[in-house]
Amino acid sequence: MTSMTIMTLLLIKHFLADYVFNPAYEPTDKHIYGSTGSLAHVGMHMLWCFALLVGFLPVGTVAIITLFDGFIHYHEDYIKTKYLHKRKGLPDKIRRCITGMDQLVHMLTYVAIVYFVS
Repeated sequence: MTSMTIMTLLLIKHFLADYVFNPAYEPTDKHIYGSTGSLAHVGMHMLWCFALLVGFLPVGTVAIITLFDGFIHYHEDYIKTKYLHKRKGLPDKIRRCITGMDQLVHMLTYVAIVYFVS
């Protein structure tokens, strides 16, 4: 499997988990560590990560990647959500920048994963 294939699958995973299969409701408790909404969200990321990669990489490698991605994704989302929850009066441009930085961290996580398996 090529690095490009792995990166593509991880980006598809991100799209599916963040936008297509993210719960229809917007949990108001995602700023609380261990909340149902945040755990459901990271669970969706881990499910799709495992499902899309298991046919292409050894299952042990996929398990490590899935746990790593879930750990980073959960904590990055938590930090972002906690920060924004405490600062509700921030201008939209700043909020968008923070959300964009959150997405950049997710993409850089995928770069690290591709580096790990290459």
